Amino acid sequence: MFTLTKALEKALLQHFIYMKVNIAYAINKPFPFFEALRDKSFITERMYKESLEACQNLVPLSKVVHNILTSLEQTFPPSVLLTLFSKVNLREYPSLVAIFRSFRNGNVVSPILVTCAVVLQ
Repeated sequence: MFTLTKALEKALLQHFIYMKVNIAYAINKPFPFFEALRDKSFITERMYKESLEACQNLVPLSKVVHNILTSLEQTFPPSVLLTLFSKVNLREYPSLVAIFRSFRNGNVVSPILVTCAVVLQ
C-alpha cells in the first residue's frame, strides 16, 4: 500500500478540482459510473438515488456528475481516483483516458495512479 504525503494529496485534489468539468463531460451515461461510486461507498445510497432521479427529471448528466464530484471534493479520498480511472470506466468512457493521462503525466504524478497505469497496460 502506498502512503501519500499531504503535499501529494493536496496536488491530487487541486488537479481533481481543475479537471472536474472535463470529468463531468466525459461521463456520458450513468452506468457504470454511479454504481461504482456507490458500491465502493464513495457516495451514499441516497446520493445515488437522487442522482438517478435528477437524470430522469432531465437534469443534464454533466451537471449531475459535477455535483457528485463536488461532494467528493469535500472529503477527497485519493483512492476515488482508482475507481474513476478503473479499466471499466476507461473502456466505457473513452474521454476519461486523456484526463487520466493528465493525472499520470501532467503536473501530478501519484504512486496510486502509476500503479493504476501499470495495471491497465
